[in-house]
Amino acid sequence: MFVHRHLVQFYETDLMGIIHHSNYLRFYEEARVAWAHARGLIDYQQPGSAAHFAVLETQVKHLRPGRFGDSLEIDVQARRDGVRVIFQYRLRRGGEVLSVAETRHVPLSAELKPIRLPLPIKTVLEKETWTETWLLNS
Repeated sequence: MFVHRHLVQFYETDLMGIIHHSNYLRFYEEARVAWAHARGLIDYQQPGSAAHFAVLETQVKHLRPGRFGDSLEIDVQARRDGVRVIFQYRLRRGGEVLSVAETRHVPLSAELKPIRLPLPIKTVLEKETWTETWLLNS
């Protein structure tokens, strides 16, 4: 499992100092990109190195509020479902789970048409472990 860390900034909160709900998907995208970079699928120096993936679906469960200054850990797991790639995320503050989420993606060609999974991504996903379905257990 991949773990990404994020320190909550002031601008990511509302007037009560609580993380605004719109930022959770941003945190999950940040973690997903870090996951891909760690696996050699994205080179930050070459923006065109990232495969094109369309987001088909997102689901976020908010369990507890996070606050300005919180040090968060985002667990990421990924698996293949045909040509789709499914990511699940668990956002934690210490041992406390604040949110869980899932995003589903499909690869696209340069012309933005659905294609088969590129071999490098398929190879990486075959090595990934899927420990549980966090959304069902929350």
